[in-house]
Amino acid sequence: METFTPTTWTGATRNEHVQKVNNRGNAPFFLSHHPFQWELVQIDDDVFEWLPTFSKINEMAGVNGVQHTPSGVDSTVTRMKMSDKGHTILEREFGYVTRYPSKQGGFYYAMKWDVPKIIGNKTFWKHDEQGYNAWRKLLISEGIIERPEIEIIELKLNDIDRKIDRRLKNQHIPEIKKEIDGLYEIKRQMKSAFDLLWNKPKSKKKGK
Repeated sequence: METFTPTTWTGATRNEHVQKVNNRGNAPFFLSHHPFQWELVQIDDDVFEWLPTFSKINEMAGVNGVQHTPSGVDSTVTRMKMSDKGHTILEREFGYVTRYPSKQGGFYYAMKWDVPKIIGNKTFWKHDEQGYNAWRKLLISEGIIERPEIEIIELKLNDIDRKIDRRLKNQHIPEIKKEIDGLYEIKRQMKSAFDLLWNKPKSKKKGK
């Protein structure tokens, strides 16, 4: 049995693990955040916060405009185009990528908070949710990711309102009434989390 301690990979370092995972090798990636990519996350018993979610830009030639150059695969143009469309591209120096040698050859690239554990010939993955959430909160407090505007939260509140409206005609049914009450509670949590986020001090933005 081996439990790994993940180390970040930026593309320039070679800190490899000896043990190999069963996952098939894949492509390295960058994380991208769009202003509409947010989720409500329960941090504590009655504490909810808005945290950013991300898309992956896989560095695989021919996929989403990623190019193959004489020096290797290059996603620069793709990242520039996405940045022009309002995405924030996170450089790997922000410490979110790690990689593990694959038994099938090459490397398996993963988020730093997805940690493998090998038992016998099987690989099990565990997600460090607390660490991942702390990192996402740091991105906001450092000004790397802009806080969500009220218009974005209102769109999500409107989605909840539509779900409530579809259930109102059956609110006499106890199970449906319980669902409706739960949706109203989610609305309350969304508003409270937004107020909490915007009442926090914001650090000076350090770059994309």
